[in-house]
Amino acid sequence: MTSWHEYVGVSHIHSTDSDGSKSVPEIIRIGQKTGLDFLFFSDHMTLRSLHQGLEGWHGNTFVLIGYEIHDKSSRNHYLAFNIDEVLPGEFSPQEYVKEVNRRGGLGIIAHPDETRVLPQFPAYPWTAWDAEEFDGIEIWNQMSEWMEGINKLNMLKMFVSPRRYLTSPTPKTLRIWDQLNKQRKVFGTSGVDVHAYPYGIGPFKLIIFPYEVQFKSLRTHLLLETPLSSDDQIAKKQIIDALKNCQLFISNYRWGDAKGFSFYAESKDRIAKIGESISSQDNVTFIIKTPQKCRIKLLRDGTTISEGVGKDLEYSCQKPGIYRVEAYKGKKGWIFSNHIWLV
Repeated sequence: MTSWHEYVGVSHIHSTDSDGSKSVPEIIRIGQKTGLDFLFFSDHMTLRSLHQGLEGWHGNTFVLIGYEIHDKSSRNHYLAFNIDEVLPGEFSPQEYVKEVNRRGGLGIIAHPDETRVLPQFPAYPWTAWDAEEFDGIEIWNQMSEWMEGINKLNMLKMFVSPRRYLTSPTPKTLRIWDQLNKQRKVFGTSGVDVHAYPYGIGPFKLIIFPYEVQFKSLRTHLLLETPLSSDDQIAKKQIIDALKNCQLFISNYRWGDAKGFSFYAESKDRIAKIGESISSQDNVTFIIKTPQKCRIKLLRDGTTISEGVGKDLEYSCQKPGIYRVEAYKGKKGWIFSNHIWLV
């Protein structure tokens, strides 16, 4: 079942437009070299590169440029795309979520339950859950998880081999995300949150998570009905529509290339792909196929209802709910799908 067109890229990228360490053109070249189909930039409180005309196709890589909003206390970070100007800095989270939506933009809650161990690196969790018009949520933020696991004893080891220590989205974030999707569609995505900071530990000088390394870990896989257009504006709309319709899954490339993963529901007269709904009046079979052997879990309303080890899993039922897939390599999370609705 491969009637969609899969595009793979990374989201939540910072450049020298704010607090990253490379320029947008430099990062694009790295993304092209890595073979990524798209890159989503979201520098803090600036749309400089958008206004410089850098959004659109760069060879075979599409660049989408938004920005990362925060409130007056530098908290409640929000990624806004398809918006032409930076909103007033005094806006509350409720105001900027509403305004991005009003302007036809795409809004994603960043690192929603972030915590930190080292006091010199404060956490920036999302607390404004009464702001209800967001489109998506980062269910897995790479920099957040890495920072949450670091301490004075393991610091050097984690700097040298950062991808090895990424585990999975947190149960808290997944629980929140599932609850949201019982009410309305809210897509779940990954964010690399790459800055490529230079950092010194005694005589050692390191770049924390270089762009080249971070582009080979958490990835977002978009599933489109038709191939991406060569026209910048049409391709941009295709990408945003796919996100808003929850037509995606995420993966950790460190544990294997997840391209080709499929998850769909089939009844006697209909097939529903990720992001779609299907009637519970007929017996429905959920079909999962992975490109490599792994532990596959099918969840309904956030609870595992079937699992197995291998490259495929099938499960038949008629019980309404929201269904999604998690796949693991050992104890490490590999693939996390968005939902299919059985109604």
